[in-house]
Amino acid sequence: MAQYENEFSSFPSQKITRHHFKNLDDAASGIIHQINQLRAQGAYSQAAALLESHKETLSPYIVDAVTFRTWEEEIYNTQKYAKQVSQTIFFEENQEDFECLEGDVWAGGV
Repeated sequence: MAQYENEFSSFPSQKITRHHFKNLDDAASGIIHQINQLRAQGAYSQAAALLESHKETLSPYIVDAVTFRTWEEEIYNTQKYAKQVSQTIFFEENQEDFECLEGDVWAGGV
């Protein structure tokens, strides 16, 4: 049995996390503009404080390190899961186009 990472991911025991990020719109553009201005001026702590104070408003727009770590771990777990599973391929006797991997079980028609 494969050892899965599960600090950020519950796959394969649960579905992969689905994220619903939004494109920038008028609801967040003013705050984002202020944060970018502060960053351009080198006022990183002020930009971070502004970001933190608007965290709830901005969360649907921002991909953070936790999200990237979740994606990384879910991809890793999916790869481990896929390497353990072999599929069963059913095909007709005259069928020429089917995809299979080494270790798959082929069950052909007569």
